[in-house]
Amino acid sequence: MSIDKSLSSGLRDQIVSQISRLIFEGLMPSGLKLSSCRELAKDLDVSINTVVAAYRKLEEEQLIEARPRSGYFVCSDVGVRTDSDAAGRSDIKLRAPISMKLNKLRRTEEIETISRPNDWYRYDYPFVCNQIDDGAFPVADWRECTRLALNRKDLKIWSADGLYSDSFELIEQVRQRILPRRGIFEPNESILITLGSQNGLFITSLLFGGRDRTALMEDPGYPDARKILQANFGNVNFQPIDEEGLIVDERLRDVDLVFVTPNRHHPTTVTMSERRRRALLQAAEEYDFYIVEDDYECDVDYRHSPLLPLRSLDDTDRLIYLGSLSKGLSPGLRLGYMAAAPEFIDAARDCRGMMMRHPPMILQHTAAAFIRLGYYDGLLRRVRQNYEQRWHLADTTIREKLPGFLSAGEFGGTVFVLADPEAQLDALTICQAALKRGVIVEPIRPCFSDAVEGKFHFRLGVSSIQPGLIRQGIEVLSDVVSELRAAHL
Repeated sequence: MSIDKSLSSGLRDQIVSQISRLIFEGLMPSGLKLSSCRELAKDLDVSINTVVAAYRKLEEEQLIEARPRSGYFVCSDVGVRTDSDAAGRSDIKLRAPISMKLNKLRRTEEIETISRPNDWYRYDYPFVCNQIDDGAFPVADWRECTRLALNRKDLKIWSADGLYSDSFELIEQVRQRILPRRGIFEPNESILITLGSQNGLFITSLLFGGRDRTALMEDPGYPDARKILQANFGNVNFQPIDEEGLIVDERLRDVDLVFVTPNRHHPTTVTMSERRRRALLQAAEEYDFYIVEDDYECDVDYRHSPLLPLRSLDDTDRLIYLGSLSKGLSPGLRLGYMAAAPEFIDAARDCRGMMMRHPPMILQHTAAAFIRLGYYDGLLRRVRQNYEQRWHLADTTIREKLPGFLSAGEFGGTVFVLADPEAQLDALTICQAALKRGVIVEPIRPCFSDAVEGKFHFRLGVSSIQPGLIRQGIEVLSDVVSELRAAHL
């Protein structure tokens, strides 16, 4: 056993956790005598009172018992005992080939997604995307909202099975406080709470999809969207973008669903022009397709007056609008929302309900309080200011230290797309070499339908890295590129 005094969990709880784990794994069998409180306290360098409290907790859980003048003994028989001879027994059946039974049309493992180290926050210069600066998260405010949500009066609401319904409080906050800022005014029956935009896209593609259906997405585009569409549609077409966003032409004919990120195109950060938006809506009506709009980074966009979403321009109900609290609040909370015609929301609610009933009610109640009390608005103001500062700092340093590398990175966003202007160093080589120097930047080849075209592109995000580390991190990245180029010659 070992104790880490730097962890947020208390010393008593660490001792309880480790002893109970050893019991359940069968490594401390029933009847085994434990160390005395004094001995264990000395071994772990903690107070005797801490060990006494831990043993009392284990007694309450009926995992150990105190015997007069003898000490503490393991008394539970719930431990898992592994049979060491099982592997050699001849009567063990061969494992069934489960992969042969899976629906191959639904499997998308071969489609790459953008990856990063799980412990990215431990690196010196984490230029990762779609993550927050945890130092700026309003822990005290969120804790207060959690306390309010956990009140006894509402226990029946958040502890019960809500069937397929959502928190009325959160629906109201989305309708009154969040959507109007984007020029969207919807009744309650046109709103569904999701576990993030990606969950909303999966529900939508499941309802629209089929082996005889065709979906279309931007190229380059969001690789996870490609996986979702590939799993639910017979065909997925890729439509190029330009400086105005998704190109609208005859190639949109004969498709059933179009997925776009018009506010901040993923991954290039291009904003779809007003002219192109109206052309897309007109094409949807003319060619009879529907549009899924992911209003990516709309909550943290720090431009003075960003363009309003397609949903605000749509008067035909051909838009399914997806938003989330991930970029402003936290991606780990996985809270999002969908706005569409009531008849589609009814179908989406039923589809979601078959998978998970509804997102956790206590989480919805807490988020509703966080928005209602103004904490969310205050957080967004601070986040936007921080992101604008980081964008200017990164933009200036990239242009200075990596001349010619900047491929895209529009003002208002948190991401820069880079590529070797001489097309000598591929992105994966750069990213792997940079990682060894403590710099995380991410290759975005999975965003391209043509892997060859995407092999030189990588992205640099500024949402989670401290402003004081941006210039130094880009300088290290510049040194890595210079060393790679010298070795390439």
